[in-house]
Amino acid sequence: MNIKPLIVIDAGHGGWDNGAISPDGERLEKNDNLKLALAVQNELKEQEVPVLLTRETDVFVSLQERVQMANEANADLFISLHRNSFPTHTPTTNGLQNYIYLTAPETTARAAQLVVDEIVEVGVQSNWGVLRENFYVLRMTKMSAMLLEMGFIIDPIDNALFDKHLYDYAAAITKGAMKFFGLEYREKPEPPPDNKITYIQNLINQKFNLDMPLSGYFDDVTRHYMISALQIALNRDFRCRLEITGYLNNATMNAIPRLRKCQRGYTVIILQALLWLNSYDAGPLDGVLGTHTCIAFCTFIKDNGIIGSCMPDRFVFKALINGSS
Repeated sequence: MNIKPLIVIDAGHGGWDNGAISPDGERLEKNDNLKLALAVQNELKEQEVPVLLTRETDVFVSLQERVQMANEANADLFISLHRNSFPTHTPTTNGLQNYIYLTAPETTARAAQLVVDEIVEVGVQSNWGVLRENFYVLRMTKMSAMLLEMGFIIDPIDNALFDKHLYDYAAAITKGAMKFFGLEYREKPEPPPDNKITYIQNLINQKFNLDMPLSGYFDDVTRHYMISALQIALNRDFRCRLEITGYLNNATMNAIPRLRKCQRGYTVIILQALLWLNSYDAGPLDGVLGTHTCIAFCTFIKDNGIIGSCMPDRFVFKALINGSS
């Protein structure tokens, strides 16, 4: 039996350490790093490749702790994810950089180049290629290690590319890492034509100004965008001030009220869309919690053994986002 390699994905910064910040102060490197790390984790899991994250939430982890995790796990590859910055924006402060240690062997250089090639295939503003530097996480890790700078957070085009291609970049990093180990990346099958899920994905994109991939599958990527849409809906309907993260954190859960029959709003649209994504006919996405939607909701909670929820509440939304049993 072949033992697959263990890959460590390191989301740079976190907690009190914001990392680089966009000029308007709205975009923090630590958040971009974590979003990409979680997406890469999902890709590796789908490819059945063992993966370890140095952090899965917005917490501070020291450089020493990150290295220790990887070394103690006897990992085979370490990939640290970052966004770049510079005191002044110039014509050259954009694009992809991938760093390896000053004296890293050619095997590490090959791994780094394979990852760069896959990311460039997706699309970058400029490609700086594989560079060498004396970063702590590169110097102290015992396995092949690279530090990816996924564009400059001070450059609007790099930021737009990061947002547009987040999941494509995650797949590219996964492909490059797997190529290094001689593993074949399994492409996702094309969705069947006239797929209902594709229709729902497109409708949510239009209503909430999102860029969800029209995959035709209720997968983790779709869940991420549906949570973003839910956060937008709660902000619109109930004047919440939720950060649009795409993650079902405590703040989002606590903001979800118990809906009532005949209630109207964007949050009801999300409820209807989630019911459809779970294969329950909720009627048109009209934002009205009417009879048709109530029947679909009642059928869902009965089929999934959800007790105590006579009307949609935060626990029902969580179950719908996680998917039917």
